[in-house]
Amino acid sequence: MAVGIVWVAMRYDPPMAVRIVLALLLIMPISPLLDRIVFRPVADASVLLLLTVSVALHFALVGLGLLFFGPEGVRTEPLTAFSMEIAGIHVSGQTILIVVAAMVFSGLLFLFFDFTLTGKALRATAINRTGARLMGIRPARSGTIAYLLGSLMAGVSGILIAPVNTIFYDSGFLIGLKAFVGAIVGGMTSYPGAALGSLGVGILESFASFQSGAFKDVIVFSLLIPILLWRSLASAHSEEEVEE
Repeated sequence: MAVGIVWVAMRYDPPMAVRIVLALLLIMPISPLLDRIVFRPVADASVLLLLTVSVALHFALVGLGLLFFGPEGVRTEPLTAFSMEIAGIHVSGQTILIVVAAMVFSGLLFLFFDFTLTGKALRATAINRTGARLMGIRPARSGTIAYLLGSLMAGVSGILIAPVNTIFYDSGFLIGLKAFVGAIVGGMTSYPGAALGSLGVGILESFASFQSGAFKDVIVFSLLIPILLWRSLASAHSEEEVEE
């Protein structure tokens, strides 16, 4: 149905705002559909199996991306032509829009997960799936909502990033890994910490690209090793209960 709506609407050359809505309409159902087909049948499996399935799905989607979109990168038109100088540095309006959107969506996610029943249900399911089910929460429904939010964030991120970065069929994987590094640096459970960690990763990558453009990704990902070691040594560990 979504494909038909987009196909009909694009015949009339709609404005940019309508195109953005149509793009989100196509993207948002993808993750819930993958959850229903791929992950839900193995939801009770071990973490290792879930990781293996996720990696296999990633390579399958990358292959399909290469098949449908080709190896050439693309850039879209910026959403705004505004630009300004800050301390002698040229800053485009698209970059400002990305920062503002990141702050707004971070705040909205904080309010959603901390002050709504649906958000609290998602957090409970992530922490203890069995306990959440005992409290009347449906893990399948929570998973659908989580994947739907993930699709929405991915779509918005792609729309904002595409005008300032050349996007290839596999660009999402590398961008996602760098976002993961930022979340690890700032703390997985802290929205401000994750935002500051991601900002630090971006600054480090910018300086690393000046020093050695070929190794900028290596420098960014190498940041994970000392951070993980420090968090492992600093966090308190409890004795594992051994079943007799």
